[in-house]
Order: sequence, then C-alpha cells, then structure tokens
Amino acid sequence: MPRFSCLFRVALALVLFAPRTAFSAPAPEASPTALQIFDAALAKFESDRVALRKWQYHQTLTTHQVDGGGKVVAKGMWKSIVRAGDTRPLEYTAESMEGKLSFFKAGAEEPASASKPATAEKPKAAKDHDEKNQAESAVEAVRKYNLRDRYIWKHVGNENASGESAYVLTFEPKPKQNTRSREERFFGQLAGRLWVSRSDYSVLKAEAALQSPAHLFWVIARVTKFRLTYKLEPDTGSGRLFRHSKATARTEVAFPFYVVRQRHWLSTDKYEPRTTQGSRRVNQSANPPSSEP
Repeated sequence: MPRFSCLFRVALALVLFAPRTAFSAPAPEASPTALQIFDAALAKFESDRVALRKWQYHQTLTTHQVDGGGKVVAKGMWKSIVRAGDTRPLEYTAESMEGKLSFFKAGAEEPASASKPATAEKPKAAKDHDEKNQAESAVEAVRKYNLRDRYIWKHVGNENASGESAYVLTFEPKPKQNTRSREERFFGQLAGRLWVSRSDYSVLKAEAALQSPAHLFWVIARVTKFRLTYKLEPDTGSGRLFRHSKATARTEVAFPFYVVRQRHWLSTDKYEPRTTQGSRRVNQSANPPSSEP
C-alpha cells in the first residue's frame, strides 16, 4: 500500500479515534460543552469497537496520482477486511495498480500481474513496521500524541448531518505545541470541524485541513496541501452499528523540483460475522477502476 495512505488514516483517526475518557453523556436537557460532546463521542466510538469484536467489515482504498493539470498518471486500489481490535496486518482480498505511485514501498511498486498466483498474504514490505495493521496503528498514534488536549474545541451550533440532528464542533491547534516528531508537526497544523449526533454521539461527518505546510518525511519535502472529508451514511435498516462510511483526501507533497499530487478514497461496507484471518484469497489485477469512486 502507499506509505502516504498511513497519513490519510491517521488524520481520519483524529476525527474518529482517541483515548476513551471516564465521561457520562450529558442529559438531553443539558447544554453540553464542546469537550463534553467530544468526550461522549470518543466513548461512543470505543463502545462501538467493543460491540464489533464479533464482526468484520470490508474497506476499499483507491488512490490516484495526478499531474499539475489534473490528469491521472497512476492509480491503485486495495480491498481489505478490517477486524476491530485485531493488531495483525490487514487481510487484503484484492489489489491492483497501474503506473507508478509515489510513496509506494519497495517490493510493491511494479503493477500486479493477473498471471501471478493468488495468495492470501499481503506482498512483503521493505520494513517490518510497514506490516503493522494501519487501522490499529492510527488509533495508537492518536492516543500517543494526546490529540484531545492539542486542540481548542468549540461548540458552534447545531445542524443536520446524515439525516439527523448534530452538534457542530470546531477544532484548531493550541499555540506553542511540541513538534519534535513528524506526526506532531502535522497535527500542529491541522484544523477542522465535526458533526456529532445529538442522539447517540456518533461522528456523522468531519472535515479537516492543514492550515500551513508541514515537514514530514524528509527535510526537503513538505506537505503543502491536505484536505480530508468523512461522512457516515444514514441508517438503512441494518442497524446503527453497521452503517457504511466514506472518506476522501487530497494531498500535495512538494520537493525542490516537483510536486506529488494524490487523491484518496476510503469506503467501508459489507459488515459480516468475523472469520479467521487468511480464509480469503487476494485477487490481483493490473486494471484498477478508471474513474473516481
């Protein structure tokens, strides 16, 4: 998978994952503060993760790399099964790549060939840490950097989102933050807003973007643009726990003589009883979807 997709996941984790706090949801007649709403949303997320321990869901990540004129020059697609709480590498069920995507790890840069034998294993990574479950690693990163207290949270009103009433929260970085690590430098420039359900504190919608460039991977490279959106689909009758979601991100990383521009789409669907990891087989194809998801 693209290494930069990990940044996408960690940023998405900011608006969905964080340490659980000892907090009881405010009474319906109360006027909760921004942090009370945020804490209740975190507790709701953690309880949902526990409830999903007997379930799994499928997710699809699609990445397009474009030139300065917006033309797609490379693209890839990865389908995987996510099991909440399972720290083993994600189980990939399908993957495809066309062209060469920047930030792709060694050993996976060449387009997958349909003639290669299928395998239930993900292609070997250049480093062991790349084999970690990225979904779970994102949760760990948010906990490690205490993002709850890195931001100024404000309750700016109520709106409708995903077919229901929601609290609207905004967040912006507190000044004079510790920026020793690349994650801290990134989080220190991120701001946005959340739409949190007034009925059960689910995060229904989220938006986040960098306020100024951030140095991440190398001294000479800067992330000059990062904009993320997330939306939880309305309940269609299968239960609020099994609602589908979609997230998108646009990224630009600037080097001295060129810029890498990418677009990412991450969707979750198809909840089902949990199966044993490795029971699915990878479908490799050199022809990913030609249009945006």
